[in-house]
Amino acid sequence: MSNIKLVHSGGNSVSLTTPDSNPAANRTFKLPGADGTSGQAMVTDGSGALSFASLAASSILQLKQVRFTGTQASTSSYADVSGLSITITPTNVNTQMILIMNLATYHLNTGTMCSAKMVSSNTGGDTLNYEVSDYYNPSGSGVCGNINQFILDDHNTTSAITYKVQYKHDNGSGDLNKDYSGTNNGISTFTVIEIDSGVIF
Repeated sequence: MSNIKLVHSGGNSVSLTTPDSNPAANRTFKLPGADGTSGQAMVTDGSGALSFASLAASSILQLKQVRFTGTQASTSSYADVSGLSITITPTNVNTQMILIMNLATYHLNTGTMCSAKMVSSNTGGDTLNYEVSDYYNPSGSGVCGNINQFILDDHNTTSAITYKVQYKHDNGSGDLNKDYSGTNNGISTFTVIEIDSGVIF
């Protein structure tokens, strides 16, 4: 192992040292001809030419939201919620999608349990078949609730993806977007956010 030592006039030094293991080939790095600005880092073009550049900040790349303000009765098997469908084309195979579902539920009967889930048309990404349930047990009827879910999808594609929200009842029956009196007075939303894979929660 060899190194280049730069000695300060005060006596201390800074050294550049070769890698611990023998490189696969000779390497030459060309230093930039000018200084960078504050906050920039030195980067390579992959061929040894070095330059100063600003590092890309983690960011939101796309955001789409749809809303459903009508009513929809539950069925005994999963059915798409009207209007809660989003088609989005990823900007990069390595980005991720945040999926956020918020359903305003209304329980019609004692012992009602309704469930919802988010599904994807993409067969190459994560399996999104995760159910979330909202259960109502006390006597009487006309009780409101919410079904909420947050999922991070590693989609692994640059092809368009369609995400949907689906809803059903397991026991009893329910409706979306009704208030305590059974009046259509609620809102359900579905949001898809594409983020750079460098975003940290």
